[in-house]
Amino acid sequence: MEKILSKEEIADLLSAVRQGQVDIETVAEDAVQPAAAKSVENCNLFRSSGTEGWRLRNFDLILDSFARNYAMSLSTRFQRAAHIKLEALESMSFDTLLQRLSGRGAIGVLQLEPLTGGGLLIFDEQLAFSLMEMVLGGNSQGQALIPERPLSAIELNVLRDVILSACPELNKGFKQIEAIKAELVEVVSNLRLLNFVDPEVGVSVSQFKVAIENLEGHITLVIPHLTLEPLQKKQKLKAVPASSLQSTRWQQLVCAELNNMEVKVEVRLASLSLRVRDILNFQVGDVIDLGIKPETPAKVSIEERSKFFGMVGVQGNKKAVRISGPIPGGGEQ
Repeated sequence: MEKILSKEEIADLLSAVRQGQVDIETVAEDAVQPAAAKSVENCNLFRSSGTEGWRLRNFDLILDSFARNYAMSLSTRFQRAAHIKLEALESMSFDTLLQRLSGRGAIGVLQLEPLTGGGLLIFDEQLAFSLMEMVLGGNSQGQALIPERPLSAIELNVLRDVILSACPELNKGFKQIEAIKAELVEVVSNLRLLNFVDPEVGVSVSQFKVAIENLEGHITLVIPHLTLEPLQKKQKLKAVPASSLQSTRWQQLVCAELNNMEVKVEVRLASLSLRVRDILNFQVGDVIDLGIKPETPAKVSIEERSKFFGMVGVQGNKKAVRISGPIPGGGEQ
């Protein structure tokens, strides 16, 4: 809380100002001097605060199917028991993903027709060098020695068929929601030299743990959110809210009950207004003029609301009425 000057202190201050003991300009400059500069963070109104909340419904089922099928493909190829399990499914910016990569693995660049854009299938350095040795006839009893260098062009070419064999299995997984055709475009070792997407673009990152006997490693499937968005919209269009199903069942139940409901039906040939005195004077044989012709149709009322025109007659020794048509604007009482 700021201190309030007393009358004596105010008088002393004014006296000092008059005598020139206080520099008014210096005090004024100190008073208007801005506070210490604060750090400012950029705010992009056209981009959410993060991509972590993005998700594709049931995407894990597609990934589990891919992992299972690709494990069988590797087992058949190398004649060794292979196991692949989905470990993590995340959403992040592509720049965040780049910070995680070592730059010494094998990266397959995929094209996913008819989806716009493509994907990446990344084999970490441990798995890439181990698979390369197995392709060349090495064993899988121990972890391969990982050199402190990226894979050469020849080594990447050796791994090409292994990565290519993942494409049909990826097609099988996506078939649950959309038929795609995954194709391997190229195999690289340094993603930073590849113009895939802008650093701030959100991507879906799926990490799989691979075990082939004693060898272990990881495969990462990367697909931009923009590529998966058509599938997300398609899921929303196919989704049927539970409330819609309930309302349909309720409608069917109401219609079935309405068919069995009893309603009051009246046929009115004409209406006439009479005084009570005239009614009291009625005698047997009196004729009451209804003011209509014999061919004038009667009005058929349902629950006291006029709905149809009809002709009065006899059917099987019983009075009957034949409906001749609806009353235009029917519904008045």
